[in-house]
Amino acid sequence: MIKVLTVGPLAENTVLIIDENSGEAAVIDPGAEGERILKQLENLNLRYIIATHGHLDHVGQVGFLKERYPDVPFLISEKDLYLINNDIFPGFAQMIGAYPCPEPDKAIKEGDRIDFGRFSLSVMETPGHTPGSVCLYDEKNSFVITGDTLFKGSIGRVDLPGGDPAQMENSLKKLMELPDDTDVVPGHGETTKIGIERKTNPYITGNFRVDLW
Repeated sequence: MIKVLTVGPLAENTVLIIDENSGEAAVIDPGAEGERILKQLENLNLRYIIATHGHLDHVGQVGFLKERYPDVPFLISEKDLYLINNDIFPGFAQMIGAYPCPEPDKAIKEGDRIDFGRFSLSVMETPGHTPGSVCLYDEKNSFVITGDTLFKGSIGRVDLPGGDPAQMENSLKKLMELPDDTDVVPGHGETTKIGIERKTNPYITGNFRVDLW
């Protein structure tokens, strides 16, 4: 089961992946509304806390969860460590109620696998929005968690510090190698499918240039 909780003033998608048989779960991008996230984790065996990238609206509740689950590992790319407590603009952390984000228990990189229950997430490095952006692909269950790399009909910003239009283009091409029926669970907005984005997303079809976003 995949649950999407849209949280905080930026309507960020916190994703819970739950194996209903074993009760094992992972939470991805816990950005805001920590108590609401915690409520969804009741009676589950939380195995991982994972961030697709280091922006505060995606890691703002990692510290909150680690206080309550100190033995559950927090995973993120080391390339985004400089961002995990970076306000980006004055007052951002206060606006979303961010907790200080701890250092990761493990840095993840291309090709790593994160296994729990019936799920096996393969780490895909997809820089462009940030240097350490990753997507998490489960081939067997046919879904990919894309963070702020790919949205329904759009992509993540490349004009923030660390953004790179050329890297974003390469990352989008990488995602388009996945099967058309792969479900896309983005960091903001509605879910979609790779095949739909291949045909209709203007940043994929070439109707918009990435460096103009």
